[in-house]
Amino acid sequence: MGSLPARALWTGVFLILVSTLAVMGSKLTPTALIPGILGLLIALMGIWANRTPSQTTLAMNIALGLSLLGLLGSLRGIPDFITILGGGTVERPVATMAQFATVFICLGFSIRWLVERRRKA
Repeated sequence: MGSLPARALWTGVFLILVSTLAVMGSKLTPTALIPGILGLLIALMGIWANRTPSQTTLAMNIALGLSLLGLLGSLRGIPDFITILGGGTVERPVATMAQFATVFICLGFSIRWLVERRRKA
């Protein structure tokens, strides 16, 4: 398995794990499932890229787009995370932690995608 498709698969696994922990840490809500759905789609792009090497670029570009959607959609959790780090309280701490983890994971994949593309150029 190539480097970037493998990273897409692991990114998806980590996002599914974040979603699972968010559901276990609080009640089941549709928003707690968002990282898991996003992770499943990114992981499927990694599998697709691995199975059809001729379409690796397309699959990884779609995975990047999904990752950027996850990143942008979860940015609003950063101020609450900073509040938690400062010892404050927030209304939904589990959701805040899940959003921060989603930002962190998606940002890592996006940066790695850029590094891989830069190497190929």
